[in-house]
Amino acid sequence: MVSCSIILVGAPSLAFAGCGQISSPMTTEAILNRIKPVGGVDVEGGGAPKAVVAEALSASAGEDRYKSTCSVCHETGVGGAPKFRNEADWKPRMEAGLDGMLKIAIQGKGAMPPKGTCMQCSDEELRMTIQYMIPQKK
Repeated sequence: MVSCSIILVGAPSLAFAGCGQISSPMTTEAILNRIKPVGGVDVEGGGAPKAVVAEALSASAGEDRYKSTCSVCHETGVGGAPKFRNEADWKPRMEAGLDGMLKIAIQGKGAMPPKGTCMQCSDEELRMTIQYMIPQKK
């Protein structure tokens, strides 16, 4: 009988002995850990990396690009390309204005592919190249 009472009293004690150490998923610490932000917002000047500023194009960027890429077609008028600074070739195109010519340069037209195969060229570089290629005012 003594052994039976030890079992009856001791068994529940052993069963509940470790309950205080079990971590509940509903504790404040567990909940805060689950809802903590995965990232943060860095307010201006607070340590965010500095923005990379593109290098300014040199004054000769249009000429340089023309000589390295565009002259292949525009020097001789291949595929109907307006020849370098040829007034008759450029006059109808110039009526669209610089923005109109830039749009055509970006999208391509006829035998000229988009950006005239200069996919790495920025819009500003294309603009400067067009300004170099069209007839110059005297």
